[in-house]
Formats: sequence, C-alpha cells, structure tokens
Amino acid sequence: MQTAAAYNPAAFNFDGFYLGGQGGGELGGISAGTIGVVAGANFAVSDPVIAGAEFQADYYFNNSSTATYDFFALGRLGVVVTPDFLLYAAAGPGWVGGTGSYTFGGGGEYALTDSLSLKGEAFGVGNWSAAPSATKLQAGLLFHLQ
Repeated sequence: MQTAAAYNPAAFNFDGFYLGGQGGGELGGISAGTIGVVAGANFAVSDPVIAGAEFQADYYFNNSSTATYDFFALGRLGVVVTPDFLLYAAAGPGWVGGTGSYTFGGGGEYALTDSLSLKGEAFGVGNWSAAPSATKLQAGLLFHLQ
C-alpha cells in the first residue's frame, strides 16, 4: 500500500493573496534589527512570469534610542523557476521614520507546504533625492490564501 506524500510541490500556486511576518536587519543608515508584517497579491502574467504588489511595515530596534519604523508599497515582478521556487525583483516608495524613502532589490520564495512559503530578500534603501544609504536583509514566513 502506497501512502500519499504530505506535500506535493506541483500543487503550490504563487498566485493570489498572502499575509505573513518577516524579520532581519538594516545595515548602514540606522543599523538595527527589524521585525514586521507583510501583505500582498500575485497574479500570473504568462507562464512562468508573476507580477504583484506587496505592502511591508517594519519596526526597527537596536540598543540605542534610534528605534523607528518603515512602510513600503512595492511592485513585484518574478519568474517561477521551479514549481516550488519563485525568484523576483521588487521596488517602491515608502517612509522610514516619517521621511519619504524608496527601496529596490529582490529575493526568492520557496514553497514549504501547499499554503506556506519562506522568503529571503535584500533591498537597497534611500531617502528621496539621495543615493541609497542602507541595505535591508530579511526573511519571512508567508501564508497564501488559496
């Protein structure tokens, strides 16, 4: 008797809405740890291209009194490399500590189950009218509402 696999990567679908948590750190500008939330939606442009929008909000913390926050609205464009792995680029405007800012970069997302994925990403962050002044590295766990 053969048992069914607990997870079938072909069943994962990067399309649709997702919610999750993320954490990491920023190097440069503030040099702090980050923890936050993320929400977004992806849709298939054509096989294997995915486009989407994502909203991120993070709290920055460190050992000094420079704790702050950020909010970003990102556009995403990616390619489904394998049925369970998405590689993407993202960019968009936002705020860091109340100052108009922007971010750009990319990452990858790997399907863990039929509704959970793990993401890792790296972004350059800067204030409007200035070159990027920091690098933000983070990982997150996403729940896909399918």
